[in-house]
Amino acid sequence: MSNENDPIDFQIIRDMLYNDDAYVKEFCDASVTSFSEFKSNFRTNLLDEDLETLRKTGHKIKPVAKMLKLDPILNIYEKSKLLLMEGGESGLKEQYVSEMDEYCEKILDQLNQRAK
Repeated sequence: MSNENDPIDFQIIRDMLYNDDAYVKEFCDASVTSFSEFKSNFRTNLLDEDLETLRKTGHKIKPVAKMLKLDPILNIYEKSKLLLMEGGESGLKEQYVSEMDEYCEKILDQLNQRAK
């Protein structure tokens, strides 16, 4: 069951995948891998101040994040890129990593529940 605090609206996925439970499960399984990799790579790239690889990391997840209307991922990612481009306050790196970790964990919890 979804509630209003859950990031993912599974109806978007169901509509996209013709309301087919097997396709939804497969999508969720693949998304667990994608979001897990993104979360880990985002952390590493931002803390290492590796803007080029951070961009590649964001480029991989952006289409799915847009499709699922996961705006916080896009917003944190964009703020992080700006931080690295402008050489902003280093304490913000840890804040953005923490925000992204927390949001991705909510997504992963939801996907794992649905994938069962």
